[in-house]
Amino acid sequence: MRWLWSLLLLGVSANAHKLIDCPLLGPAFPAPTALSKDPLFLRVSEQLTLRLNEAIENGTLPSISFAVQVFSAQEDESAFGFYHTDDPITVGTVGVNEINEDTVFRIGSISKLWTMFLYMTIGGTRYFQEPVSKYVPELRTSYNLTQATNTLGHVQWSDVTIGELASHQAGILRDYGPTDLGFQWTTLQNQGFPALSKLEQLTCGNDYPCARKEFFDGVFKAHPMLSTSYTPTYSNAGYQILGYALESVLNSKYADILADRLIKPLNLTRSSLHAPDSRLAVIPHNETSSMFNYLLGDEDPAGAIFSSPKDMASFGRAILSNALVDPVITRRWLKPATHTSSLRFSVGAPWEIYSFSTPRRIDLYTKAGDIGMYSSFLGLSPDHDAGFTVLVAGENSHQMTSTISELVADILLPSLDNVAKNQALERFVGTYALTGDTFNSSITITADDGPGLRVEEWISNSVDMYETLMTLQHVTDRSAISIRLQPNGLQTSDRVGFSGVIYALPIPPNTGPILGSCISWIALESLIYANIGLSEFEFGLDDRGDAMSISPRALRVTLPRL
Repeated sequence: MRWLWSLLLLGVSANAHKLIDCPLLGPAFPAPTALSKDPLFLRVSEQLTLRLNEAIENGTLPSISFAVQVFSAQEDESAFGFYHTDDPITVGTVGVNEINEDTVFRIGSISKLWTMFLYMTIGGTRYFQEPVSKYVPELRTSYNLTQATNTLGHVQWSDVTIGELASHQAGILRDYGPTDLGFQWTTLQNQGFPALSKLEQLTCGNDYPCARKEFFDGVFKAHPMLSTSYTPTYSNAGYQILGYALESVLNSKYADILADRLIKPLNLTRSSLHAPDSRLAVIPHNETSSMFNYLLGDEDPAGAIFSSPKDMASFGRAILSNALVDPVITRRWLKPATHTSSLRFSVGAPWEIYSFSTPRRIDLYTKAGDIGMYSSFLGLSPDHDAGFTVLVAGENSHQMTSTISELVADILLPSLDNVAKNQALERFVGTYALTGDTFNSSITITADDGPGLRVEEWISNSVDMYETLMTLQHVTDRSAISIRLQPNGLQTSDRVGFSGVIYALPIPPNTGPILGSCISWIALESLIYANIGLSEFEFGLDDRGDAMSISPRALRVTLPRL
């Protein structure tokens, strides 16, 4: 009966409040094309350059070298690049003396995203519901009755899925070895920590990485942090285990899988699992203190990869353009798996998903990474088929990366929406009509400050469809009803689908999440005529992708563009 509930809601007191746009989650307009040549984007690029230079000059970004690239899935070269070299680097004796798009950085935990992209190349999400123990023999342990019932003391590995590990919902330890305070136990006894017995002392992970057996010995001794799928908690150890599972699925070593399935196919000439020639990289201070040459061993899938700004842009572009993965797999992957306590931050596999209001909601799918004096960020906007990357080397690199990334996102996301709207004006706005002695049908498409294309007028067989909709939805005030068209992802070479979001429900101001929520997703197909929704629209396209006609499919008519 949800359809009836939706209709009832749509008819409630539509004159009582101002109509507020309530779009579907997703793009308001088709993704922009030829971004690097778009006049509006070029002006925004100048503004972004100015803001970054100001941040360097006023000390907001001190003691770092960094690179920024903005890219589109529809162009082979990046649309924007900015590079800054810190003074000590310019006169340094190790590494490059000037940052450019080919300079190598460590990318830290963005390596997790590369690992999951490798999973996507083999069908990806189909593994998410499988227990990881199916592919990692060490996890196929037989618990005695005490262990099996002691869920506080023992991880129940038969319950842990690949998807839970990928989205940090396995409830397991963050790391085994690196950063463990137990290596300092003799000193920390003076600060309230107890002495450690020989059995409790860690034997690897400090001076050298843990071998596989040592790693699992430590993992089995660790208590669960949480129940599985309880709430997300970050885990590097989980991605080490995912690396083992991937090796089992493909019967190959992680380094070979990475090279054969990502680095070579995408021609990522400055990307590698282990440290390249230091002459290609930016290295603050020296190779040791910067952790440029720090080895992660079997934790490589969680954080070991090296890459350059250009290669990072190519990597992001490959995700958005489905270069190595079926589009349906990409769509499933680019979704939240769970939420956090922040209404603006969700978690995927391993996406860190930020929600921006610009003023409509835009979700930025990101992954950040830190290792030593290196920090990195990759952000993708599926709404715009575009993204950006930030790579930093130097002091306080994590905070600097966050500062730069937010600055870029705050400028970039609204501009991408505006570029998309301007291009949509050229492609779709106008009047579409068929008229004759006994037939008079037309639709006028415009765009304003709201989300999506606006159906300004709609006549079918000489009948005003707005009047019809007002009658069907019990609305008496014409200003309280609106129709906006958003892309729905359905497209062929000569046709593109849009969903008509019919606004007839005012959202009362100053209300809570129940009364004040947007229910367009529920009400979209509430009005159906002979099994075709009134929300279904389709544009016919010419060779350039410009609209030649529109079809309101429920009315079984195609109207040519005048």
